[in-house]
Order: sequence, then structure tokens, then C-alpha cells
Amino acid sequence: MQVHGYNAFGDISATIDGTLFCVPDDPGNRHRQLIAEWEAEGNTIPPYQPAPVAPPAITRRQMLLGLLSIGITEAMVEAEIAEICDPVADPVEHAGLMIEWRAAGTIERDHPLVADLSVAFALPAEQVDALWIWASAL
Repeated sequence: MQVHGYNAFGDISATIDGTLFCVPDDPGNRHRQLIAEWEAEGNTIPPYQPAPVAPPAITRRQMLLGLLSIGITEAMVEAEIAEICDPVADPVEHAGLMIEWRAAGTIERDHPLVADLSVAFALPAEQVDALWIWASAL
């Protein structure tokens, strides 16, 4: 048996005989009784750890280092911006996007360009959030 810890609902996440269970913290539950025996051996159920929340903004430097860590270079980003907005068809909008990208001191997580680039690089929101959290510590 492996006890992973409490979840957000107060249940206990545990793998028992190879099956993952969410065990109610109810002394009458047979799986909870197994966990109680495990606790009697001196073990402790790990407390609930909420998932970290992505900060609303990171610096451009943090963004570039974060992207580089997953194999996306600044040149690749700029090429995708050209795909998002054709510099020949709409030079003013393209120039505006490039200014947003190159001159930003911070990059907002909810900025439309971040959403567009996430789609362009096939990055799901969960991965972008994880990257944002990781990069914020750089």
C-alpha cells in the first residue's frame, strides 16, 4: 500500500493492491481501516498540497528562458508572429505585435498573443501554466 496524501476534498489518495483509491476519511471504511493500521506503524498521511498558481505576469527574460527550456527559440516565436499576422498583408498590425513581443517588460499570462502562440506551438494551457510557474522562479 502506498498512501499519497489528502486531496482537496479531504479524502485520502492511496494505492492499494495496485489500484488507486480516493478513500473517505471515515473510520468505518475498510480501506480507511487499512490506512489506520499503516498509521499505527508510525506513518503519517501527507497533508493536502494545493497546486501552485501561475503568476499573472513574468519578465520577458523569464519568458524567453522558459520557452528555450522546451526548445522554442526567440526566432521561432517571431516566425510564428509572422504567421499569425502576415507582415505584407497587414504591416501595421504585424509591427504592433512585434512591438508587443519585443518591447514588453513583462508578459501577461492572459495576453492574447500568449494564447495565439500557445496554439501555434501546440502547448496546452496546463503546460503553459507549468512553464509560467517554472519561469517565474528564474
